[in-house]
Amino acid sequence: MDCFYSIEINYVYYLENNGSLVGWTSFGTGSITLTTDRPLSNALPAQIRYSLVNNSTASSGFRNSGFFGINIQVKNYTTNFFFRLLSGAYIPDGKLTIGFSDTNDQIRYGLSTIDVSTAIANNWMNVSSIISVHTNASTTENFFFIEFHTGSKGDFEFNLISCFPPTYKNRPNGARIDIAQVFADLKPGFVRFPGGNDLEGHSILERFIWNHTIGPLQNRPARRGSWIGYNTQGFGLIELLTFTEDIGAIPILGVYAGYSLNGETVSPDELQPYIDEVIEELDFLTAPAENNTMGALRKSLGRTEPFNIPYVEIGNEDFFAWTTYIYRWPAFYNVLSQRYPNITFIATTSQYIKDPPIIDDHYYQPPSFYINNFRLYDYIPRQSSKVFVGEFAARQSRLIPPFPTIKTAIAESIFRISFERNSDVIIGGCYAPVLQNINATQAGPNLISMNANFVVKSTSYLAQKMFSNNLGDLLLHSTAVNSSMTHQSVEFHNEGDGKLGNFYFVATKNVKNNSLILKMASIDGNDTIVNTQIEGSTVSSEGIAYILTAGPGVDPATVANTIDNPNAASIVTRSVRATDGKFSIVVPSWSVVVMTLSL
Repeated sequence: MDCFYSIEINYVYYLENNGSLVGWTSFGTGSITLTTDRPLSNALPAQIRYSLVNNSTASSGFRNSGFFGINIQVKNYTTNFFFRLLSGAYIPDGKLTIGFSDTNDQIRYGLSTIDVSTAIANNWMNVSSIISVHTNASTTENFFFIEFHTGSKGDFEFNLISCFPPTYKNRPNGARIDIAQVFADLKPGFVRFPGGNDLEGHSILERFIWNHTIGPLQNRPARRGSWIGYNTQGFGLIELLTFTEDIGAIPILGVYAGYSLNGETVSPDELQPYIDEVIEELDFLTAPAENNTMGALRKSLGRTEPFNIPYVEIGNEDFFAWTTYIYRWPAFYNVLSQRYPNITFIATTSQYIKDPPIIDDHYYQPPSFYINNFRLYDYIPRQSSKVFVGEFAARQSRLIPPFPTIKTAIAESIFRISFERNSDVIIGGCYAPVLQNINATQAGPNLISMNANFVVKSTSYLAQKMFSNNLGDLLLHSTAVNSSMTHQSVEFHNEGDGKLGNFYFVATKNVKNNSLILKMASIDGNDTIVNTQIEGSTVSSEGIAYILTAGPGVDPATVANTIDNPNAASIVTRSVRATDGKFSIVVPSWSVVVMTLSL
């Protein structure tokens, strides 16, 4: 899973050799440039220099347009930055004004004054303030600005400028509340991070290096993103793990295994430093804070208790580099599994690897693949490796659409039904990619889309929510027959076992609340009437069915939730009544239905 940012204002990045001021502009009588002279830290080698050649005759400064806009709402925003005035620079009253404005500076939504009168020339000073906004902006086309008062003169430098609204559970460097809540509402069982390709990086030097993502932000070097732009590392390892805990999930931690996206592979005789890097990371996360150097480091950063790390994945998509994974997997696994016996390790390919505990399967295929491979995992030998479907998504064409459709969501749901039917070998499944800003789409479709002020729950999200919010812990024996069949004719893998024609199903029981959960998907052009008998039951109770469908006569491939039409599809509910253990339900054409019933 990629990082979630709630930063409204981008950090200043030093991009390759030229630098960038994308998003930043000056106003008034001054100008802005990037400079690398005496940087704030080795991690941040460039900073903004704002220059006033003459005494300003009007309010002057610079501003930022945010990450494709700034959603200004009635709340408090926490601003922080590093400031330095150079020799000879002068601010008459020793104060800066920061705030938000519309694009024409006709409306100012919130202001704060920062006293920098104690700043020592040529020395960095860390300043922070709260901007209180009392009026909602009608659009996201707004600016954050830093303003010098009339009469200022000279050169001034800034770095690590950030402006946070309140974050999810008020976490430092935390997640945007609305995005985080959408994740929490899924009730996910796990979060896989720091993402597959992001872990590998474009090159070995650009890989995810865990200790570059912890500690003070000014000591976290940015790196080129695997897809687009740069990663600030502001949402680092601790932030990711804390977020995972906050939404009630467990982490599946990916660790770098010596292969990067440009094809670079670490040779066998050079692997040890990378194995040591993983050992330090796992000690940092799981060791006690006392009598352990890495555990003490974690405590010094505000986390005393160890994190729970039940699963670690060694590498990512090494089926692209299986010829070297042959030596990389055992080199890592043999050391790590001995040192961390309570962690289960996941391999990213089974090619020429001897019986890894778990194998990570990835699928990006058209809907027909998931439908036609409904029984794929029925035939896995039960004594072999277990399976983690770490990435899967249905795509209707080779062109990458930004949004899933009802059709793709149904195909994925059929695959998910097969996961539950084979939960003795499949430990979990994860849709990917997960999150996209629709203004900077890198890969698609995505489970969740967003812009500066809005979050879209895709059809795949809705289907997955129906499944994840209604989990059983006991798989029930269930069969389906039509008028030409008998129950006696239904055998494992055959028609009637999980599938009958265009109808797919699985039944589970939630032992804690003593309820039946029936998950169904149909790719039939007609509605299907399902008459059910709970064997040996005389229960009479009320149930509820959650239904996702395009509607009668509507092509399911044309219905998608988008930024412009976020509720084209939604989950509808219907009541279900069981009498003497019997009930009927209509499963609409091309639909996903999840039904719960008290037993």
